[in-house]
Amino acid sequence: MRPITDMHTATISIMEIELIALKKLSLVSHALAQKIGGQAGAEQKCLADVLDETIRKIELVAAGVKAA
Repeated sequence: MRPITDMHTATISIMEIELIALKKLSLVSHALAQKIGGQAGAEQKCLADVLDETIRKIELVAAGVKAA
């Protein structure tokens, strides 16, 4: 089994409406994390943070900046 920290590079196409949907999903995920609290809230916040990082990488690539 590979470690979850392995890095992979993929080429995908994202439409602007899909990016907007991801941003809205992030907002909902953060709100849900605050609402439910406890361990489940912490896990939800972690998932929302991963989504935020993915959105950031998409935006950097779209702007022509190499994502780190």
